[in-house]
Amino acid sequence: MKKTIFTIAIFTLLMVSSAFAGDVIGRHILSNDRGLVTVKSIEGNKMAVDIMYTPAKGRLVILTNVLADYNPKTQRAIYSEGKSCPDALKITFQSNGRVVLREAACAVF
Repeated sequence: MKKTIFTIAIFTLLMVSSAFAGDVIGRHILSNDRGLVTVKSIEGNKMAVDIMYTPAKGRLVILTNVLADYNPKTQRAIYSEGKSCPDALKITFQSNGRVVLREAACAVF
């Protein structure tokens, strides 16, 4: 009986964690309502994403078909511009469907 309950609990946990992973793909509104992030696909640790937002500087930034390094355990992605700015944008997916986007000081868009 205990083995059956334990097996069901593990199976349920695996199903719930895989359901949350699927929730990342799609459109997400930024937490400050100043932009939109569209996740097209996730393959391994790479995420194909479109990002459109207005930073505090006031200019509209549009990044299309960019690849970001994605960590499914933490639900965070990092977009790099190269060696000059290895963490230009940090993207954090929240459980409420919103996204927090942090721009590094070295980012030049």
